[in-house]
Amino acid sequence: MDFIGQQSIIENFRCNMAQNALSHAYALTGPAGMGKRTLAHYLAEMMVCADTGKEAPCRRCRACKSFEAGINPQVQVIRSETQNILIRQIRELIDDIGIRPASGRKVYIIEGAERMTPDAQNCFLKTLEEPPPYAVILLTVSNFESLLVTVRSRIVHTRLEPYSIEELAKIGRANGKDLTGKEYLVHWSQGVPGNLLRLLGDTEFEENRKAVMEFVFHDDGFSNLKLNQYLSRKKELFPECMNILESIYRDALLVLCNVEDGLINSDKKNNIIEYAKSHKPIELTEKISKIQEIRSSLKRNMNYQLAVDMVTLEI
Repeated sequence: MDFIGQQSIIENFRCNMAQNALSHAYALTGPAGMGKRTLAHYLAEMMVCADTGKEAPCRRCRACKSFEAGINPQVQVIRSETQNILIRQIRELIDDIGIRPASGRKVYIIEGAERMTPDAQNCFLKTLEEPPPYAVILLTVSNFESLLVTVRSRIVHTRLEPYSIEELAKIGRANGKDLTGKEYLVHWSQGVPGNLLRLLGDTEFEENRKAVMEFVFHDDGFSNLKLNQYLSRKKELFPECMNILESIYRDALLVLCNVEDGLINSDKKNNIIEYAKSHKPIELTEKISKIQEIRSSLKRNMNYQLAVDMVTLEI
């Protein structure tokens, strides 16, 4: 199966391969769940495939088959053995990278490269400065700034782009997930495949969403009390509940602006339209501002129960 999404990155690699113009090191960056590791492995297979054209990776040649079996000697994966990637692991990489392959490239994937200790990163510098022409190093990094400046300056920073709605739906189906009746979760995933796959199996998210929806759409003393009690019991879920609440007000604003295609909570479109009819844009923006104010106050050690009371009494 071809890689879904990130086609600009893949085609850039393919073009550079054809022109023998690959850089020696790339940092694939993006938030958790973005598919950095999966993309790195796809690119590695593409680079060692016997087919150097548009069909790579062909999944048929000896190099591809050995890669998929995890035994291709020209692809090495380095990941943390404990909490960190140690200097010993980088020294082993350096020793191996000095051995020229019989043919083709050698590819090194460093997963979670931000876990390299400072000593490990410093040990890596000479290899980054004077790499052998046959080697390509792929680092997957959630936070590029966490790498030493001296390392960052020697590698090509490649940011993964958010996935489109269509791409996310394909990824869900490719992972055997049934999206029937849950298409709205594609919008909720914010362009991150890992978020979508998590949400598709997260019953707690559905409970949170139901509780917040009742609070907004019923808008009476009982539903206010019900949400207050719910949030009081589940402090760890407060941030997600605030995101859900903010998304409903955002959707209502879009309805008032006659932009209904971009609703996050698309399955509740009729409820949101009815809710929007009884509110002015300024009221909705004030509610969103209040949520943001409560978030900021909590970061400054505001009493949690006071924050819950503000949500259910002042919004």
